[in-house]
Amino acid sequence: MNTANAIIYVRVSDPNQVAGTSLEFQEQECSKYCERNGMEVAAVFREEGESAKDLSLNNRQEFLRALEFCRKNKGKVGHFVVLRVDRFARSTEDHFAVRKLLLDSGVTLHSVTETIGNTPTEKFIETVLAGAAEYDNAIRKRRCIDGMMSKIRQGLYPWMAPLGYECAHFKKRGEKKTGPDRPDARVFPIIQRALREYAKGLCSQHELARRLDAWGLGEIRGTKTRPQLVDRLLGQYLKFYAGVLVNPWTGEEHQGVHTPMITQEEYRQILLVRSGKAFTIKRNIHNPEFPLRRLVLCGTCSQPFTGSVSRGNGGKYAYYHCMRRECVFYGKVIPKALLEEEFMRYLRKITPGKRFWALFEATVVRMWNDRQGETEASLKRWKAAVNSLEERRDRVFEMREDGSYTKEEFQQRRDGIEAALADAKSCLATRQVDGFDPVVALKYAADFITAWGSQWLELVPEWRSRFQHLVFPDRIPYDRDSGFGTAKLGSIYELNRRFVATNSKGVDPWGFSWNQLLDELREFQKLKKDSEWSLAA
Repeated sequence: MNTANAIIYVRVSDPNQVAGTSLEFQEQECSKYCERNGMEVAAVFREEGESAKDLSLNNRQEFLRALEFCRKNKGKVGHFVVLRVDRFARSTEDHFAVRKLLLDSGVTLHSVTETIGNTPTEKFIETVLAGAAEYDNAIRKRRCIDGMMSKIRQGLYPWMAPLGYECAHFKKRGEKKTGPDRPDARVFPIIQRALREYAKGLCSQHELARRLDAWGLGEIRGTKTRPQLVDRLLGQYLKFYAGVLVNPWTGEEHQGVHTPMITQEEYRQILLVRSGKAFTIKRNIHNPEFPLRRLVLCGTCSQPFTGSVSRGNGGKYAYYHCMRRECVFYGKVIPKALLEEEFMRYLRKITPGKRFWALFEATVVRMWNDRQGETEASLKRWKAAVNSLEERRDRVFEMREDGSYTKEEFQQRRDGIEAALADAKSCLATRQVDGFDPVVALKYAADFITAWGSQWLELVPEWRSRFQHLVFPDRIPYDRDSGFGTAKLGSIYELNRRFVATNSKGVDPWGFSWNQLLDELREFQKLKKDSEWSLAA
């Protein structure tokens, strides 16, 4: 081989053209060109239905194989032949970047139908042609986007219909979509049932994948349903299923004319379930027979205790024990009554007394009043910041609509404002007063905190778990020899422990998070209300 050898690269941008004569015509013309110029064809690379606008590995495999061929055969291949410059690249920047790679490998680009080369005139012509190709691609792209935006405004989904709807194959027939996507008679009811089950909080995403196959989706599609597909159903396609189309260039929403799969209320409920803010039915992990299960940790291996009942002479015997097989205390049980009695003694030990509570109440009310003025001023500042950012965001959308911003400029400015707006709203939310009354909260909390031993016994398992987490956020260790160890306590109980240890005459909250103290008071208040509602029901 020598530098008179050439490679031919041919490409069509539409997969439907592959069956036609476009590729064959390009290859034939390129071969004739090589023959006329005394070049021997070393290889032909055919890109079947891939766009020149994207040079990623996933989109132009043959093009990258051609470049690699030139690199590996440096000094043996001297010419890269295409029918026209626009077959090579549709971006001026990409054109000259790749051309530089070819030159580094000793390869010259040739266009069969255009005069390009290394003389000043030929370089100028090549630059003009590359720019024209980029301009043509930009115009086509703009027209394509405008067409899709028009479809969205009409309520038509311009892309392939999501799972559950029939694909009418307009593009394959050379037609334009003029009507809505129709429900798939077999798949639509299955996906609809799955979304409604999830909206009720009846299953997780992994469980939903299993149920979809049990209802026949896997058999219809010919493949097992994966959690990744379920994630797309509950995320990427969810608004479409709710009858809404989103313009990806402007963020605007339009009512689709297709048959929705779920209601707007079901859509909102799915969002709540996915965010973890909605009540969902989960496996019951609260065994009322063993209230310390999962709360108490093995003092040797830190594994949560479990509970079990054994049968023997005289009846049933309940025990707590470590469930980790590798632990030296695995299988060595602790009688249920003994552990719970020790736990109640520990509770009485850490329960705040009346003197502490009176001082704590006075301290919280004083600090709350001192901080109110500062909070209200901060609230005003952040409200003003949120309003200003929302106005800026609206102006960015308006400038995108009237063409003042390109898509890239719009996305950059929108993303920057959205990030700043999210931070401002978060700061505003943390400063919202939301009607919180510390005096009322302290009254509710006092009923639990100063007499929580009896309260703990009376709570139903679900509320008891919430209560325990407020007092023992990291749970509590237990050693068979020394009993309950020193556990991390909630802020209020930790304040009491310091108060008792120092025999203080006042409650000093410094060193503790003020927001954490208020959050705990809110949670105790909410827990009290929930438990009262539960008992009343």
